[in-house]
Amino acid sequence: MKPENFNNKLRHSIDLLHKSEALALRYSDKGFYLAFSGGKDSQALYHVAQMAEIRFEAHYALTTLDPPELVRFIRSHYPDVINDRPKLTFTQLCIKKKALPTQLMRFCCAALKETQGAGTVTLTGVRRQESVKRSSRRETEIAGSKGPKFRGTLEQFDQFTREKEIEGVQCVKGKDKIIINPIIEWSEADVWHFLNEVVKVEHCALYDKGWRRLGCLFCPMASKKEVLRQGAAYPKYYALILRTIHQLRANGYMNSYPDLTDEEVFNWWISKESIRKWYNDHKQPNLFDCDNIKPI
Repeated sequence: MKPENFNNKLRHSIDLLHKSEALALRYSDKGFYLAFSGGKDSQALYHVAQMAEIRFEAHYALTTLDPPELVRFIRSHYPDVINDRPKLTFTQLCIKKKALPTQLMRFCCAALKETQGAGTVTLTGVRRQESVKRSSRRETEIAGSKGPKFRGTLEQFDQFTREKEIEGVQCVKGKDKIIINPIIEWSEADVWHFLNEVVKVEHCALYDKGWRRLGCLFCPMASKKEVLRQGAAYPKYYALILRTIHQLRANGYMNSYPDLTDEEVFNWWISKESIRKWYNDHKQPNLFDCDNIKPI
């Protein structure tokens, strides 16, 4: 069954691409930089861009923690997508940052993914329905190195540049980029209807294995249960994380409790707890265990 208002949403997405193409071409004769992840949302974005017949170049940002099934899917079904290799591997990045990434310090995404497309008009498959954090996103944005500089409609973006008395192309400096989110108002049902019934394309097999969202293995945003499942399914990548932990500790980092093994440091990392709390709960004897209190 077709989701309510789907045709209107699709038409608006295509219109937005048509209206913003001239801006994209002012930055690059290749047109838009389309950020492709291989997931359902970026697939929908890719095929909407094709339907709109606008000029774009699709890129997938490799991180060295990419699920092999996802990489093979992109290579097989989207051979025109360009694989951008990172300057630093995940391990090298952690050594540089002197830590593993966490939910509060997610430098991996910032360095390996979010800086891609700098200096362009970038298309993303972000949808507001996905999360509370993304609910504040808008169809047109200016992303700066220190956070968003503008969020609104394309018309509001034009007004913003006029009020600042600057050209649209001058809004982007250094690592900044203008972002267009054509499917920002789409629901998950819209996406699956579009892929399955409109363009009729295959999706990555990881969805059929229970994955809800596709991304890097051992993402600090993933739940402990999900990370443990990934460790069992991808032992080579689990070994890579342990080697990274070992190298960090060999260089004098993450050694607050040197009696911990690398595996225990991994277990702390995926627990989302502070190292002190995890250590006290798992390594220190409970000094206040009432069963051990003896009468004087």
